[in-house]
Amino acid sequence: MSEGRYVFSNAWEMAERRLEFLELEHDPTTKRRALETGLESGWHCLEVGAGRGSIVRWLSEVVGPSGHVAAVDIDTRFLNELPRNVGVHRLDVVTDALPTTSFDFVHTRLLLMHLPQRSEVLRKLVAALRPGGWILCEEQDIFPIIGAATGNYKDAWLSFARGMEAAGVNPTWVRTLPSSLEQLGLLNIMTDVRVPFFRGGSYEAQFWKLTWMQSMDKVVASGGSREVIDSALVLFDDPTVWLYGPAMVGVAATVPG
Repeated sequence: MSEGRYVFSNAWEMAERRLEFLELEHDPTTKRRALETGLESGWHCLEVGAGRGSIVRWLSEVVGPSGHVAAVDIDTRFLNELPRNVGVHRLDVVTDALPTTSFDFVHTRLLLMHLPQRSEVLRKLVAALRPGGWILCEEQDIFPIIGAATGNYKDAWLSFARGMEAAGVNPTWVRTLPSSLEQLGLLNIMTDVRVPFFRGGSYEAQFWKLTWMQSMDKVVASGGSREVIDSALVLFDDPTVWLYGPAMVGVAATVPG
């Protein structure tokens, strides 16, 4: 998938701010999940869809000078002034080869659900692991919206989901991920689900506000109502309102050693 066809391009004027809100809300959970794999000094790590590089910087600290982190993104404009044990690779994970195939740890967050070729990319990522290496994928699932949201907020979310599906995004794909990893021969499947319940004005709320703003034209083009979305969009700024968001699901597994 080229950068021009990607729904959430880093070229958008508010893209870096959007990614910052994502980091502020979800980095603590990502770090906890990564450490549960045994991540330690000396490991060689691959971060695919590196964004602004917050997890890349953290991984570089954990693995230390004897370790290495390869940061991959289709658009590396935000990956600047990184530690010496980090290598930056601008490539399309769908069509290009990965920088090496002997990683101890591979991580993606909100990447595979956005790629129509997600199954092929997953196989590529698994193949990049050394025996005993771990993969951690974090993807969203819309089930909390279906179960808990009401009114225009729910209608706007359903419009957003339809627009994303029309663009090749799968908002429920992560449910199949544990069995897909097992079919690829991986072991020790670990799953973890975090459901955000957040106040308007919070990091999570601002992330979704910018996400909806960036994707608005695509959602409307797929049949969504701009009026309904606009009426729900204001809730993300209202500190008196509490809202559910999509679950952030983590699935980790290891290659037989």
